[in-house]
Amino acid sequence: MTFARSCLAAALLALTTGAAAAITPADVVRQAVDGTIRPGYQRFDKASEGMVEAQKALCAAPSEETVAAARKSFADAILTFSQMEFVRFGPVMVDNRIDRILFWPDPRGIALRQVQALVAEKDETATDPVALHGKSVAVQGLTALEFVLYGTGSEELAGAKGRYRCRYGAAIAANILAMSDAIVEGWREGKGGFAEEMLDPQPTNPAYRSITDSLQEITGVFIHGLEAIRDLRLRPAFGRLPEDAKPKALLFWRSGLTATSLKGNFTGLSDLFESSGLADLLPPAAADSAASVRSTFNDAATVLATLDRPIADALTDPAARTEVGRLVVATQALQPMFVGEIAPALGLSAGFSSLDGD
Repeated sequence: MTFARSCLAAALLALTTGAAAAITPADVVRQAVDGTIRPGYQRFDKASEGMVEAQKALCAAPSEETVAAARKSFADAILTFSQMEFVRFGPVMVDNRIDRILFWPDPRGIALRQVQALVAEKDETATDPVALHGKSVAVQGLTALEFVLYGTGSEELAGAKGRYRCRYGAAIAANILAMSDAIVEGWREGKGGFAEEMLDPQPTNPAYRSITDSLQEITGVFIHGLEAIRDLRLRPAFGRLPEDAKPKALLFWRSGLTATSLKGNFTGLSDLFESSGLADLLPPAAADSAASVRSTFNDAATVLATLDRPIADALTDPAARTEVGRLVVATQALQPMFVGEIAPALGLSAGFSSLDGD
């Protein structure tokens, strides 16, 4: 009798454990929103607040110390934004916020010319966050603030000569904060938030008619993001040989924050993969793909943690550029995994990968 009861208990435990382990596409979408997207934008919002405060302090009391603090707050904003950079749906797409926050790529140097012109002319309208928001997207985001803090003439920020430059930087920071506030609000819980559209798809919704559409949106973050890191962040600067490298083609080369940005990119994608539980939705036959994804993300994290110089410098050094090359290899491995293995295993289309809009 005791043996029979033990067998029954074991069977019930197996059933309940199996039921608890079951995961649905709706669970993955919910976990992606709650585990990465909402908290990620909240971190960026907090970093944007810090950036505003640091810019205010710099303008009020310019010094080497307040310049350093402003640059530190800028680096925090770069890291937190980069973690969310490839979530290209929802509130970040409203009012073209994604390009207002980060105007990139910019192969023709439009942003640099326009920002330089504003600073040279001391255009007072650019020191008002509301007026700045109505100007070209090239002069109101993170790359514009990078020039303010690190570009030609930035040494003036520590003294009276940098007053206009500082006020322009403060307006950029305030503009970014206003947008990050709006993004956080757009992802709020409850009726009317964007998450509700994804979690409660309707046949009349052109974007999310079914939960499959929502799942495909989440999976697309990996496909588009890894493609962008490879083809827009690294390859244009890497070159075939060290002498072919183009360090100034790197995002945030001027501030030396390219690695910080890439760390945010890889960390954000890795966190989304884990928090969403996407791997748990895969059939057993695709288990090796999930393991490979984790291993490759870990390899990229190791490279970025151990790189001992700015990536712009590493590209022209034969030994150091080998380490940067491992990041290219990581994207070359990861992106095809999502396109050719993971998406098909989930019954999703693998043909929606493109760099349009990135």
